[in-house]
Amino acid sequence: MTEKQYKKLLIDTIQIEDNEDKDKIIELLKISTISFQEEYEFTYHLPDHRKEHIIISIIPEKLQEIKKYKDYIDSKCREIYPPNDDYEYWGIFFRPGILNTEYEDVSQEILFEDIQKRIVEEIRDAKFLIWIVMAWFTNPVIYHELLKKKQKGLDIKIIIDDNEVNDSAPFKLEDDFETYRVDIESGYKNIMHRKFCVIDLDVAMHGTFNFTNAANYNKENWDIDHNRDTARKFAEEFVKMRKIANSKLDF
Repeated sequence: MTEKQYKKLLIDTIQIEDNEDKDKIIELLKISTISFQEEYEFTYHLPDHRKEHIIISIIPEKLQEIKKYKDYIDSKCREIYPPNDDYEYWGIFFRPGILNTEYEDVSQEILFEDIQKRIVEEIRDAKFLIWIVMAWFTNPVIYHELLKKKQKGLDIKIIIDDNEVNDSAPFKLEDDFETYRVDIESGYKNIMHRKFCVIDLDVAMHGTFNFTNAANYNKENWDIDHNRDTARKFAEEFVKMRKIANSKLDF
């Protein structure tokens, strides 16, 4: 287990606890750096095992605050310490260090019901950009939520399939958003069937759910990934698709 994996496991473990101070502890751990310190001294507890300490480094102004929770953090570090043939957990040390801003909360939510409601919630939480690829987009609820975000200055771009369903929508996306239509001539041998949305390059939503009213009554599934790596992969695909659509427009 790497030090980053150990830190994430520690935070995830504390997250599901009932400790009344867990939110404070988690925020302190997020800005901390965790490292392993292997010692030469034997434990004389397990055969041929040496001592290993966990070092938690944090900015000096937070050092005394995190020390208040030493006993609790120590118990969780011991609980998640991975068994091995060489070292044994032997306690934690707190040290002053620099601010760690690399921690990322990663979560995945898989939905089979109330999909539109969660999509709207994620759109409302957007702060910078919303990029959408959607085979069919005729849903006025989602459309109006996007319009509100555009009025607040967010970058909104949409790619849709060039088909009759989208032509029959009660609105024209091109009138309000930077919109691209792709078709067979754009490089797609059939309809463009993808459905995904990228928010702030931090969140990726994807699945079988089209942005239509009818989708609310179908058996659909929808994943919401709060994962920067996943979001950027979908963003890269969006950029490729927009390039294809742009090449057709330039032609």
